[in-house]
Amino acid sequence: MRHIDLDQMGAFVCQLREEERSAGTVEKYQRDVGAFAAWLAERPVSREEASAWREHLVTLGYAPATVNSMLAALNRFFVWANWPQCHVKALRLQRRLFRERSRELDRREYDSLVDTARRSGRE
Repeated sequence: MRHIDLDQMGAFVCQLREEERSAGTVEKYQRDVGAFAAWLAERPVSREEASAWREHLVTLGYAPATVNSMLAALNRFFVWANWPQCHVKALRLQRRLFRERSRELDRREYDSLVDTARRSGRE
């Protein structure tokens, strides 16, 4: 049975530092893997649990890109721990080809922007 303990977390963090990861990356990976471990409580680590955590994050309202970044940290831990069978897939993201209507400029706003640019010499 696989469990994530403090000794593993410490060794994982040391490995990230040896790889010269930025302090922010190390902190984020530690926080994300720690959040997964806390969510697990006493349950063993498995692919099914990692998938359930992914779904839990979605139900909490995290943006798909945020969920994927948390899964990337967790999957990196699984690689380090030599638990490839626990690897979980990221959420599929759909790219938006067009902006939302609310973010579009109307003609009046566009003309105002052009006038301001002309007046400031930045046409």
